[in-house]
Amino acid sequence: MKHRVAGLAGSLIVLSVWQLVGMTGILGPAIVAPTEILAGVASDGVAFYGIHVPVTLASASVGYLWGNLAAIGCAALVTTVPVLEKLVLQAGIASACIPLIAIAPILAACFDGMVTSAIMAAVSVFFTTLVGTINGLRHADPLSKDLVRAYGGGRYLVLRKVELLSALPSILTALKVAVPAAILGAIIGEFMGQERGLGAALVVAQSSSDVVRTWGITLVSSLIAGVAFVFVNTLEKVVTPWAAGVAGGTA
Repeated sequence: MKHRVAGLAGSLIVLSVWQLVGMTGILGPAIVAPTEILAGVASDGVAFYGIHVPVTLASASVGYLWGNLAAIGCAALVTTVPVLEKLVLQAGIASACIPLIAIAPILAACFDGMVTSAIMAAVSVFFTTLVGTINGLRHADPLSKDLVRAYGGGRYLVLRKVELLSALPSILTALKVAVPAAILGAIIGEFMGQERGLGAALVVAQSSSDVVRTWGITLVSSLIAGVAFVFVNTLEKVVTPWAAGVAGGTA
């Protein structure tokens, strides 16, 4: 409770200072007061964001789905065929180290429209989920695996009945962390000449020096990422209640 009160107090202090700086303009016109940003978002309303938000959500969702499926599949492959571990991890590290803004123009030259944004979102989430899944699969209970083998279960059955179930908390944690990354990747992909999407709208707002709308788009993007994060976090608690119980007991 004390931590929540302290966090709330800290947030109020930051917002108050931000409001004061924005109203006085002591740091220049680029810092806009929160009340002005909210007024701008309300003014743009559904007529503006109703066009761009669904496009970004669609790209981010597709990339999030396929990027995470690829990561989980590669992690399962690594635990099944250990000789491939080095190759898969190197590919994952490469996907995490290459700046997204560097590969976005290449993808935009090869693909049209939302495909670029979806691929960017998939690349953004791949490494996080890959590492989380591999760690979860490796921490499966050896006794449970031996029991499945003792009853005639093969490698696939051990993976499905023991390892994946054991890795579920780690996978969901990785999926939770990957949510904001997918949205960021989709927005960066939309920088590359798309007509719709929050990234495209952000480019137009910056080009026209519309500071209030630039802040508003950033705020809406952050809210979308926050809501999606909370959704996956809630899903994690519902699907793996035993993990939450263990964490609570440890704390």
